[in-house]
Amino acid sequence: MTEQTLNEKLLDEATEWYVLMRTDDISDDRADGFARWISQSAAHQAAYGEIDSFWGDSLAMAAGTARQKPATVTALTDHRTAKSPENPPRRRWSPAMIAASVAFLAVSVIGYNYGGILLMDSRSTEVGELADIILDDGSHLVLNTNSQVHIDLQKDKRVVYLKHGEVYFDVAKDKSRPFYVETAGGLVRVLGTKFNIRQRGGHSDVTVLEGSVGVVDYGVMKNNMAEILLDATLKPNQRFSLGNDGVDNVAFPVNSRAVLSWRDRKLIYNGESFATLVEDINRYYDVEIRIGDPVLNDIEVVAILKVEDRATTLKALEKAFDVTARPVSADLITLYPNK
Repeated sequence: MTEQTLNEKLLDEATEWYVLMRTDDISDDRADGFARWISQSAAHQAAYGEIDSFWGDSLAMAAGTARQKPATVTALTDHRTAKSPENPPRRRWSPAMIAASVAFLAVSVIGYNYGGILLMDSRSTEVGELADIILDDGSHLVLNTNSQVHIDLQKDKRVVYLKHGEVYFDVAKDKSRPFYVETAGGLVRVLGTKFNIRQRGGHSDVTVLEGSVGVVDYGVMKNNMAEILLDATLKPNQRFSLGNDGVDNVAFPVNSRAVLSWRDRKLIYNGESFATLVEDINRYYDVEIRIGDPVLNDIEVVAILKVEDRATTLKALEKAFDVTARPVSADLITLYPNK
């Protein structure tokens, strides 16, 4: 394991521990586990300090403008699973494992050379599936659930068209062939970096993990065709929302590792609303989960949710949030608070 890979692993672990230690139900076992983890080395302590510093500053910034929310809830899963016959350890699903288990979503090399011209290709995932894609230039893409891209590799540029869904990009550096991503909300330009794009209707959220990217909002392009300028250059742990016609578009801080936790089939929340959580998990199932009482919408969520089969996820929601999941039809399940 390289030093960079080790550092990334520690930061991922630190992110999860930070969320777990902010919940209301910290057990003795969890506290002991955290103490063992952070005492392993100075690198563990530094990783946790980095996450604590970043998220602490972000929460302080948000506190000035955010409205009050009713409550903080417990995490949906602990950092580890007890090993017992009644509760066997679950297999940890990574994007690579999922892609390997689905034949037509297996890792593949994109790009067909015909007379020196690289032709466009298309890749997609079904609901609940993830896929790894390796381009012929060495770039790495991971497609989240229900996502689709068109890939156009040319001699002088590389273009990915995000049709819908969410994609993580690890772009190979090639100054002679700049890399572009076109979305419904705008354009992303990069030479070599790691970033994530989630498309939501007519806008797209761009989050940078490593390096930097330039973004252009289509609204700005329409209003200023004579000279197209970058709206922003994003650095690590920054997000920009494209597609708002250039109104109040600014880069704002996020924990990029929490944003990208979906690659390990985890969803990490640190103060987001329950409505946001429900919106997210609906992307992974073919049956809609709907909030039946608006009192649930603004509950503040501090949690790590493992995306598993629908029944297991619903049981976790019922236990953590004191709600009941009621089937309404074959295509709809509604959540109500227990009173």
